[in-house]
Amino acid sequence: MTTAVPPTRNIVVERVEKFISDTYFTDVNIKGRIYTHFEPSAVQLQVSERCDRIPYRDALNLKYEACTVGRSFGPSWATYWFKLDIEVPSTMKGKEVHLLWNSNSEALIWRDGVPIQGLTGGTWVDKRIEFKLTNNSSGNEKYHLMVEMACNGMFGVGKDGLINPCDPDKTFALSKCELAVFDNECYQLYTYFTMLYDIAKNFPEGSLRSNQALYVANNMINYCDINARETWAPCIKMAKEFFSQKNGDSQHSVLATGHCHIDVAWLWPYAETKRKAARSFATQILYMDYYPDYQFVQSQAQLYSWTKQLYPELYDKIKQKVKSGQFVTTGGTWVEMDGNLPSGESFIRQFLFGQRFFKQEFGAYCTEFWLPDTFGYSGQLPQVIRHMGIANFITQKLSWNNINKFPHSSFHWEGIDGSRVLCHFPPANTYNSAADVKEVVLSMTNNKDAQRANNSLLVYGHGDGGGGPTIEMLERLTKMPNTDGIPKVTLGSPRDFFERLQVDAHKLNAWVGELYFELHRGTYTSQANCKRGNRKCEFLLHDVEAVSTILDANRVESFKYPNLNEQWELLLLNQFHDVLPGSSIGLVYKDAAEHHKKIESDCIQHLNGSLGLLGSATGTDVLFFNPTGFTVEKVIELPINTIPTPQISSSGKSLALIKVPAYGFTKMSATAMTSSLSSSAVLSTVQLTVKIDESNSDHYQISNSFISLSIKKDGTISSLVDRALNRQVIVPGQFGNRFVLYDDIPLFWDAWDVEIYSQEKSKLAGPATSSRVLESGPLRVIVEFEHANFAHQSTLKQRVIMYANTSRVDFETNIEWHEAHKMLKVEFPTTLRATTASYDIQFGHVQRPTHFNTSWDVAKFEVCGHKWADLSEYDFGLALLNDCKYGYSVHSGVMKLSLLRAPKAPDADADMGSHQFTYSLYVHKGNLQQGDVVAQGYQVNCNLYSQLVDADYQILPTLISVAGSNSAVLETIKRAEDNNGYIVRVYESFGGHTNFHFVSDLSIKNIQEVNGLEEPITPTTQIKLNTKVGLTPFQLKSFRIQL
Repeated sequence: MTTAVPPTRNIVVERVEKFISDTYFTDVNIKGRIYTHFEPSAVQLQVSERCDRIPYRDALNLKYEACTVGRSFGPSWATYWFKLDIEVPSTMKGKEVHLLWNSNSEALIWRDGVPIQGLTGGTWVDKRIEFKLTNNSSGNEKYHLMVEMACNGMFGVGKDGLINPCDPDKTFALSKCELAVFDNECYQLYTYFTMLYDIAKNFPEGSLRSNQALYVANNMINYCDINARETWAPCIKMAKEFFSQKNGDSQHSVLATGHCHIDVAWLWPYAETKRKAARSFATQILYMDYYPDYQFVQSQAQLYSWTKQLYPELYDKIKQKVKSGQFVTTGGTWVEMDGNLPSGESFIRQFLFGQRFFKQEFGAYCTEFWLPDTFGYSGQLPQVIRHMGIANFITQKLSWNNINKFPHSSFHWEGIDGSRVLCHFPPANTYNSAADVKEVVLSMTNNKDAQRANNSLLVYGHGDGGGGPTIEMLERLTKMPNTDGIPKVTLGSPRDFFERLQVDAHKLNAWVGELYFELHRGTYTSQANCKRGNRKCEFLLHDVEAVSTILDANRVESFKYPNLNEQWELLLLNQFHDVLPGSSIGLVYKDAAEHHKKIESDCIQHLNGSLGLLGSATGTDVLFFNPTGFTVEKVIELPINTIPTPQISSSGKSLALIKVPAYGFTKMSATAMTSSLSSSAVLSTVQLTVKIDESNSDHYQISNSFISLSIKKDGTISSLVDRALNRQVIVPGQFGNRFVLYDDIPLFWDAWDVEIYSQEKSKLAGPATSSRVLESGPLRVIVEFEHANFAHQSTLKQRVIMYANTSRVDFETNIEWHEAHKMLKVEFPTTLRATTASYDIQFGHVQRPTHFNTSWDVAKFEVCGHKWADLSEYDFGLALLNDCKYGYSVHSGVMKLSLLRAPKAPDADADMGSHQFTYSLYVHKGNLQQGDVVAQGYQVNCNLYSQLVDADYQILPTLISVAGSNSAVLETIKRAEDNNGYIVRVYESFGGHTNFHFVSDLSIKNIQEVNGLEEPITPTTQIKLNTKVGLTPFQLKSFRIQL
């Protein structure tokens, strides 16, 4: 039968839609015939008592009772286990039989103690409620299954909305538990109908293929009688004839790879993620048996590690499928971390721990970096990626930009050092593709570089909360490998895709510098205590490794090098791109706080224990250790008061100005100080003092040899002058250190976003209500300010500190924060004029505009920086430093540091409570390179460690330091992963070419350059202590040192 498509096209389109609808006319349409012969009575159901997340073996010992459909279970995050005793009715003999289960929650089917398939209840598009019992029932066969029901949905338990705070009392109803006959022929016909509908609906109206698809679908409906099976095969034949029409040679190619994006925490805690991984992996392994060509890609070593620990039988299946090539490892990192906030060394360790795991468990490193979802991309990532043995990168998030559209889909990304990675943004603009015709075609039409490289990657499968591809997705993809009008589709892996893309890589353009994400700028600031914990733990782990390596190299008696893998893995876990940025529920931050607390406690214990081996509790002298690559001169409180010093602190401790060499020691006694580089006195012989004038009723005047500061008694700065240049830093008539509260109501993503319009509505926070001088020199001056009426429900206490030996002023701040939808910034209007400001990032810095000339400039109204931001003219500048903040804004001479936010979703209590942080102003001559800004950033963040020693204690020889260059920074000293020597990492910090050489007091046999995986770089070059080693701008190099 043939008919013409009538002119009322929209009516025919809707006719097809209703024929495949799961809502309308299901009694007479094709969708309503996929399942028949429903048998609830075939399943005898028992349910356990409420329990926590427990192993299968423990679930066997729970108390069970009879249960019926319709019962509700809760509250949120509870677990129930069900026993299902199934007997397939004889009426289903010869049929494909499925179990249908909908608990409106997540669940996992177990058989004989092994997880078999995950289930997702509810009515969303991610619903997965079917489990195939048998392809061909023999009738009356019996099955015993268990179902582990989690009282949460795919996206947690938000109250009346996806990202709303958790509803602790949510319940989930078991609405379906029954057997049904699955009609595969009907399902095939249904799938063809949906694909024809997609073409008719989504191709340009009036186009040939759209009209043809609608014509065929209409004819199929006319011919099809849902009650007459003999009419189905001719309809399927019509569809196959349509889909068998081939493309030409020039048609775009799409490689489709199955994926399950699992946020290791987000709207659910870590504990639930472990079960999400099991549900997702079990399902996909089952599907691999159904579809031999199906390849599923999964990143994040942490997920594999959890599965290995908690689900060993499932993990064995994963290893088998990895070996067969169907389960594809990717990414190379421990988790999909945030691309802005972790330190450079944390980036390295993400790959080191991830790649090492994949190599040990599966025999090979990952060949591509997989980070589809993140909230920014540091300009140093390309070098880190290459340093870790990876050359390819897949991401997607920039498609969310809300101001400018990123101009490329396939391109070379060039980092700040010049390193390049081959990069692809899947043009379907999702890492959770439904694998329908619309998104396959979008992979072609939205590919901005198709004229250069006619290939795209399609990443399909339900994600964020896990799940992965469905049978429906796989059926669609296998039906359109080469259909006229649709890109050519093949199933494969990311490696397969990059092998295709590499052929045309020479034609592609390059993007230089950071990939700035024009959204989620609030993640530089949200959940401030988590960010503080991360920064502190990064430095503590660094310090433990530094002191441990030095003691190990010096063969200190009784010293044993600590195993820090557990601590590093916890830190890396909490750098996940929904945790460290601050966009998870409150439960996640309770976990993160405990993790950071453990890391901090363990590190302090290691530090005290290690340094304790060098000294004595009854020692008369003090040994200081400097864990940084810079000589540090610092005013500190001594652990004993028996050494005469110029000043006693407000807490009753002796103050001294100490100078300690890089990665070295200084010993202080009542008569002399010695260091690990020299036996001469290291305390400056120049008489350095700082003093305060309290005579003015309006302000305090504090000055040292370098700067003069006028700070009003309301806590604001009216003047900051470089004394040598007589240069005023603060705009006359305006005030620095002013706290400003901005209205902070984004368009949707509360914890994620701050919007540019927030700058249009602000007010000053309450001024200081009292002040007092705590210390008045000569080494340190401290003035304390209290803001009793700081904001609506918040108070602030701040100590402003100036030292005798530096032009840096520290602002140690404590705040009790209880606001709603406010963002707190501290601001400094400066007299400096520069078109760019510089911001500290991993192993270097980037420059960003201080104006709004273009839309690309406007988009950067809030940016990410680490330890400092600097605004410099050619001969003078000001740096704004911090010890745990990341959000900056520098425009028109005004420097702003974002301190706190108060979002209410997904954590209603985000940032409420106590906060401690320090920010600093550092006035310097010359630009940031000449002004010692990089070193100051480390000083604000690093501690000098002290240990009492006996008077005759001899300082340990220096293991390693660098010399001959002002810009070469020795960042890391650690033991090699294989225990064969030590690893040191050096980077160029100024953005120029330089040469350095290593210095050591020990006998070094060999220095060899290695990559981040600690493998030799070929060709091997012999390096000695006096060998000049070259660095290009912002280049990072790692070396193995053997004694």
